[in-house]
Amino acid sequence: MPPVTVVVADDHPVFRSGIRDALEKGGQIEVVGEAADGDEALKLVRRLRPDVLLLDMNMPEVPGPEVAEALREDPEAPRILAVSAYNDSAYIHGLLDAGAAGYITKDQHPTAVREAVLAVHRGEGRWFVPIPKKPEMLSPLTGREHEVLVLMARGVDNAAIGERLRIAENTVRNHLAAVYSKLGVSSAREAVAWAWENGIVKAT
Repeated sequence: MPPVTVVVADDHPVFRSGIRDALEKGGQIEVVGEAADGDEALKLVRRLRPDVLLLDMNMPEVPGPEVAEALREDPEAPRILAVSAYNDSAYIHGLLDAGAAGYITKDQHPTAVREAVLAVHRGEGRWFVPIPKKPEMLSPLTGREHEVLVLMARGVDNAAIGERLRIAENTVRNHLAAVYSKLGVSSAREAVAWAWENGIVKAT
């Protein structure tokens, strides 16, 4: 199976170097390019056609949300994993609206970033840290409950959710029971409908 190809876009060379080493550990991922600003990121993506773009939100020249927006209509665009040093609501939701497939902060362990890249490539379309919600998107769910709900909405069964999140299947069922109770719904179908209506799940 060929490796997942990635372009890393960040203006800090030390971060790019460290994340390249972390991503390529194990052989499942190949970093095919590095960009120091948004304009260079767009050029590399269009030339190299990677599977995933690891995109810093606060980029020089062209900011991260604008990079994502510029790639939105490109049928060959990579899945975008947004990354930032800050949990900044305005930037995060700008990327959400522009079509990013995932988000993670730089303070996460490099292994978590690697796992996030692989998950985004698989099309899971989930977030890897709790993110501040827009007022109309406020939710009573915990971060883990969100993860379980999003995977269920993507058609992943309880056993597979447990494997992906490294929790017991019974724990998955407990999380879903909490989701149903907090949302005031009585079925998976109603919970999934809530997730789509509130922007918790986006088409990928």
